[in-house]
This record gives sequence, C-alpha cells and structure tokens, in this order.
Amino acid sequence: MNLTDVMRDIAARLATIDDSWSVYPYPPGTVSAPAAVVSYPDTYTYDATYGRGSDELTLTVALVAGRVHDESTRDQLSTWLAGTGDTSVKAGLEADEGTYTAFDSIRVAGVEFDSATIGSNTHMVALVEVRIAGQGGQ
Repeated sequence: MNLTDVMRDIAARLATIDDSWSVYPYPPGTVSAPAAVVSYPDTYTYDATYGRGSDELTLTVALVAGRVHDESTRDQLSTWLAGTGDTSVKAGLEADEGTYTAFDSIRVAGVEFDSATIGSNTHMVALVEVRIAGQGGQ
C-alpha cells in the first residue's frame, strides 16, 4: 500500500460524510473546527499474510468538534460517532468498501476522546481508530 494514497482515499470519503467540516488528508499546521484530520499511522505491519500478500496499518482520524462546554458539541459528536446514519463516520468509511483504490479493507474499530486548545478555546476531539489492509508490495 502507498501511505499517501491511503490517507487521500480516507480524506476523500470523509469529505462526503459531512459538508460542514474541513477535511485534511494529513495533519495541518492549524485546524479550525469542525474538522476531520487523517493522521499518520500508529502502526504499519508488512507481510500480514504469506510473502507480500498483504500489509496492515492502523491510523487515527481526529474529529475536531466545538468547544468542550457547548451542548451542540455533544450533539455533533453524537451524529459523527453513531454506528449508522448519513453523518456516521463508521458507516461512511466502511460503506462501499470495494470503491477504495489504495487498499482492500477498512474497519472503524473504536474511538477515544480528548481535548485540544485551538486559539483561546478548548475543543473536543474524537480520535477514531481506523484499521486498513491492502496488497503488500505496492
């Protein structure tokens, strides 16, 4: 798998999920909420199957929502993190899996929560764990 192509494919799909956010195919210098940021892989495993049959990677998509203390932030995260629905990140990334060109399979495995200071405000961030598998040797 080619890392650049994987990150671009994921960003392109995220752009179809919610038209209110900015989508970044790699971590930018600055971010304005709402946003979805495709981060570099936490792990990249070669030769997951015999020979160069397949590689696997796990990366994080950071969903930057509103300010921590705003009720609307909770409501926005609820739609993004639902298991189904038009603005569900899990459903959107896993839908039509065969249409990705940079990899063969994708699974949204879980989410952790954190906060980040952007400007003078503290924003909620949902860190979505995404597992990818694709052909080795590419």
